[in-house]
Amino acid sequence: MENNIRIFIAIKINPEQKLKAQFDEFKLLFKDERINWVQEDNFHLTLRFIGNTNAGQVRVLCDKLVELAKQINPFDFQILGAGYFGTKDNPRVLFVNTRVPDEMKQLANDVEKAVVSLGFRGELKPFRPHLTLGRIKHLENRSRFIRVLDEMPQQHYQSVHVSEFILYQGILRPEGPVYQPIKTFVLV
Repeated sequence: MENNIRIFIAIKINPEQKLKAQFDEFKLLFKDERINWVQEDNFHLTLRFIGNTNAGQVRVLCDKLVELAKQINPFDFQILGAGYFGTKDNPRVLFVNTRVPDEMKQLANDVEKAVVSLGFRGELKPFRPHLTLGRIKHLENRSRFIRVLDEMPQQHYQSVHVSEFILYQGILRPEGPVYQPIKTFVLV
């Protein structure tokens, strides 16, 4: 492991057919826009982005997360609807939303406590779980983009069974990020 690596904690999402079809539809609808699409094998729901860390911090964090995972039961959540982060004048991220069960809120809260207890700064934004589909670089037709999303029905895409979460290293590359699992934590 390198001296300093970018890390985050997430739930891996394996897209099912309905979600894949919506993703493909978005790519077709917005093919003329400058959107960096997430690779399907990189789909995840971030519990906590941590950022740059060293090998010692990663080892201690892994020990804490092993203990945390033993206290959490597996659970399910729903992926439904679509939206964007940013403003109508400047949308930045296209995502699909989630229905957040109490178990996921508890997991995110416990992960936050573990991260902060190791001296990392507390998260400033509230936990808002979502699945990023694309990062918007520039929209030629912003009003069309907003209209398409505003008029979309809140469709259910899939259920996700969560029996583990993963500590990832995020490696930024010109052709797109690579998310390399460091350690998987199994819920009991």
